[in-house]
Amino acid sequence: MRWPRHVLGLPLHPMLVHFPLVLWLGVPFFDGLALWRGASTWWGIALGATAVGAAFGLFALITGLMEYIHLSETGNNDVRLAARHGVRTTLVWCVMSLKLLVVSLSESGSGLILMCLVIDVSACGLLLQGAFLGTEITYGRYKP
Repeated sequence: MRWPRHVLGLPLHPMLVHFPLVLWLGVPFFDGLALWRGASTWWGIALGATAVGAAFGLFALITGLMEYIHLSETGNNDVRLAARHGVRTTLVWCVMSLKLLVVSLSESGSGLILMCLVIDVSACGLLLQGAFLGTEITYGRYKP
């Protein structure tokens, strides 16, 4: 039995990717507020957004892999572009998940928050590249 790639006629992967995208793009902002204000509330929001983004990101990765397999089976020309998209977004998910593990094993402090801010900004750069490539797959190759 194959997993469904669509629900109610709509593709799952493009529906799911917006959640980690928005959450993870907000994390550096919350990290910056935590550094500037020194409030643990902002740090908690940043970690919460990272965790919820990782949870949604896992489902987005699974559905993206299903889409990639479908593209490769149909001989679609966008397979290489999809692979570049998938590598970047999977790397972002791994970095964010690893960050959560490191934070859970470390003592909180401004040094840890600063390290996370640097990691988050770097991950957001990769995430935006992956989002651009995904948009190219979905809309850029469309010929009306």
